Amino acid sequence: MLYIDDLDRCPPKVVVQVLEAIHLLLALPVFVVVVGVDSRWLKKAVEQHYEEMLGDDPETFAENYLEKIFQVPFTLSPMDDPAFAGLVRGLADTEVQDVSPSPTPAEPDQATGDRSPVAADSPPRAEAPRPSSEQSTIDLRPPRLVISTAELDFLPTLAPLVRSPRAAKRLLNLYRLLRARFAGEDLAEFLSEGDREAPFRAVLVLLAIHVGHPEAVSWFANLDGTGPEDSALEIVRSMNDHELRPKLERGLTGGSWPDLAVSYQRWLPVVNRFSFARDD
Repeated sequence: MLYIDDLDRCPPKVVVQVLEAIHLLLALPVFVVVVGVDSRWLKKAVEQHYEEMLGDDPETFAENYLEKIFQVPFTLSPMDDPAFAGLVRGLADTEVQDVSPSPTPAEPDQATGDRSPVAADSPPRAEAPRPSSEQSTIDLRPPRLVISTAELDFLPTLAPLVRSPRAAKRLLNLYRLLRARFAGEDLAEFLSEGDREAPFRAVLVLLAIHVGHPEAVSWFANLDGTGPEDSALEIVRSMNDHELRPKLERGLTGGSWPDLAVSYQRWLPVVNRFSFARDD
């Protein structure tokens, strides 16, 4: 089985060359080829490469071309809210479960009913090499990398803003990078569990917007110069983005997102550094 990914990151010429190679491989009975790709990119690549041969219906030409190569096209379902919640919980939950097998209870002696002692003559296991003094002082799971229960419970509220698994992974990676700067009292203040205006909530909302709607820099610009009592919901309602605005209104009226605009404004300079479409 041959798996091909990221073909929709290649120029049209390379896309067509790979498709031609796949077509040759499929002529051999020993090959099964699985391609994970955005079909729109494949169609555009075929149309551009064979521009002189398209005729009056380029889209039909591209579809017929691809149908001769791919026998079973299959479209994955979009990531809905429950799927996002399950994905981010799995990615963010860093607690390691104890998977060591429990000792097998000794079997009772059939004659006396007494339990036989555990066999002590089993061959000794080879001892693992002792870590050096430098290695023993490194905490591989410091508290700043362990996502708390409050954060795990808040993450699913961001589902409307993040619609792909890749974006969900990016959100968690960026959040961990930003969160890792805090420790001790600073980390406790950042989490402020039980507080709706907790910094971690504002940071996650801003990062989710950056990841899911990187073009929505206008909302961030509107946060500059806001007063300490200004409502973020009022600023959102003045947006002209008819796709993003309902999502933000839904989150801000849900009771868990920070309500004050100043809560977001405080973290704009930091969060802005993690975006390609940043507001200068």
